[in-house]
Parts: sequence; C-alpha cells; structure tokens
Amino acid sequence: MKKLKYAFWLVLVGIVGLLVYQNLAYFTARHSLHIDLGIYQRSTPELANGAIIAIFVGIGVLITMIFYFASRYESYRAKKTVKDLRSSMEENSSVISGLKQEVELLKSGARPPIQETPEEETAAQEEGVASPETKTAQTTEI
Repeated sequence: MKKLKYAFWLVLVGIVGLLVYQNLAYFTARHSLHIDLGIYQRSTPELANGAIIAIFVGIGVLITMIFYFASRYESYRAKKTVKDLRSSMEENSSVISGLKQEVELLKSGARPPIQETPEEETAAQEEGVASPETKTAQTTEI
C-alpha cells in the first residue's frame, strides 16, 4: 500500500509538471490584479501568472492547516477529558467495592476493623490519648 501511495503522488506531480511545461507561456506571462470598490482602488505590481497562482494556493494551504490543527486541538482536549473521567471512574469503583465489603461484613455480624485516619491519630497524640498500638507497646515494656 505504501508503494502504491508513492506511485500515486509521483504520477500526480508528473501530471502537474507536464501541465506547467506545456503551458509555460501562460505561467510566465505578467499581469497585475486590480480591485475597484468605488472609493478605494488598488492594484498589485505585475507578477507572473505562476506566482499569482502559487500565492493563492499557499493561502489555501495555510487556511486548511489552521482548521486542521484547530480540530486536532479539540480532539486532544476531548481525549484528555475522557482520560480524566476514566481515572475518576476507577477511583470511585474502588471506593464502592470497599463500601460493599463493609456492608457485607456488617450484614454477617462481624465488626470491621477500626482504622484511624492520620488526622485522628495526630489529634489523639496531641490530646495525650494513646492509640491501641501504643498502649500494647507500653504494657509489654513493664
């Protein structure tokens, strides 16, 4: 497929080159462009027709590139939003599964292990209340 693509472009460039070569008198003829709006009149210096055509093709390519990259930017932002939403969904799924396990433990009658958060541990240490781990460590030292 890659070789076919190169062959297609080679044939296309050859046809355009043949068109220019066979009409060389037209592309080298010099003309100027005029605009007359009644109160405003302007004309370009004399340019070869080939240069005028090349300028307009270049402007068209530039406009096409602007629209292309604008659409790619929107696609990039959409992909980033999807990625963020998927990571949020995974986090929420893990929290939900943890909560389901707790509910199952409570339904079965078993008590879930008490887990102190780091904020509760620091608050308990500031108040001078020892956590269960420190109480057992203090009793084993005696």
